[in-house]
Amino acid sequence: MKKIKHIFISMLVVTAITIVGIIILGGQQLDYSNDVVALNRITIEAGRNFEHLEDMDLQPDIGAFAIYDLKGHLVYSHDYNVKVMVEAMKEANAMQNIIVDNRIFGTVVLAPTYEEAIYNYRTKIIIILGCVLIVMWGVAIASAYYINRSIIRPFDEMKEFAKEIAIGNLEIDLKMDKKNIFGIFTESFDLMRTELKLTRDKAEKIEKSKMELIASISHDIKTPITSILVLCELLSVMIKDEDQRSKILSISSKAEQINHMTVDLLNSQLEELGELKVTIASVLSSDIRNIFIVADSQKKIVDCKIEHCIVKADQVRMQQVINNIIDNSYKYADTSIWVDSKILGNSLLMIIKDMGNGVAEEEIHKIKEKYYRAKGTENKHGSGLGLYIVNELMNKMEGSVSFRNEEDGFIVELELELA
Repeated sequence: MKKIKHIFISMLVVTAITIVGIIILGGQQLDYSNDVVALNRITIEAGRNFEHLEDMDLQPDIGAFAIYDLKGHLVYSHDYNVKVMVEAMKEANAMQNIIVDNRIFGTVVLAPTYEEAIYNYRTKIIIILGCVLIVMWGVAIASAYYINRSIIRPFDEMKEFAKEIAIGNLEIDLKMDKKNIFGIFTESFDLMRTELKLTRDKAEKIEKSKMELIASISHDIKTPITSILVLCELLSVMIKDEDQRSKILSISSKAEQINHMTVDLLNSQLEELGELKVTIASVLSSDIRNIFIVADSQKKIVDCKIEHCIVKADQVRMQQVINNIIDNSYKYADTSIWVDSKILGNSLLMIIKDMGNGVAEEEIHKIKEKYYRAKGTENKHGSGLGLYIVNELMNKMEGSVSFRNEEDGFIVELELELA
């Protein structure tokens, strides 16, 4: 592009110089006054001495001329020997008839002077230069059009195509035109895109299969873990020996940890697979209260007040949401929990509060992010997905979740639309 631009700039400079030259050359005019005077003198002398033209009294600097009779034949020559008047007229500077007593005897033809010859050549030069300029610009425009169509435009298309490929858009097609010089490269680029797309699709299928396998195994692991937890709970009631009860409670605690990690793993894989589907329906607030009671396995909820109403939610997903929030409180606060609610306009706002230290203010906006874990939680088990899943599920249920610190604890607010 830069070279083409430089060529056009050079052409503009040449054109400007040529036009200035044409204006200068075209502005110079010949002075014909001397020729008219000389022609009159010759005509008068020739009329006086037409029978004896050699006796004409002429000035020494009168210039070249010729006299022709009525038939156009040369009858007198003064340094101008064109035999036929028709030929002389083609290059004559001036001509005038010889008239005596209202009768034409012949014609005087002045030969062109050196200045006139130069002037004629100058005119021809101006015409030639004009034609050259027109042809030059015509060729330049045609060449520019060809270069743009065959080189620049295909190159720009390939550049845009490469950009799209770089950002991962492998669905875009590159138009193939074998007439331009990039025709073969265009075909090769498109083959590369096709191969990349096939490779990516294959990799995505393999990755999805892996996630499905992990999700399946995680789901299957939950069943025996649940059985272990139930058995431990039964044995803790039946066995009275404190040492044995302590061991059973230890087994139950470890099983619970495995259960939490398995649930996190399952949820993360299902979320990656896009299978955390939500079915919104009308749910009684009393059912949501029951979800809180069931989720509170450690009986830390001191008070649970839920206003009587009907909300839009998915009961199964609400179970996941509340489980994650209560489990987080167990892990990071390990204090009593209070649940309160109020109706705001067309929404039910549920406030879950514990007496923990909360989250640093500079980090509180990040805890919804996938895999994010706040500072100081490194020694706690978890994957950083719990609150991310809570946020995703609440959004899918057309609700919201927010977090804030208070002087005496940490608050999670869940908001659902009324049905």
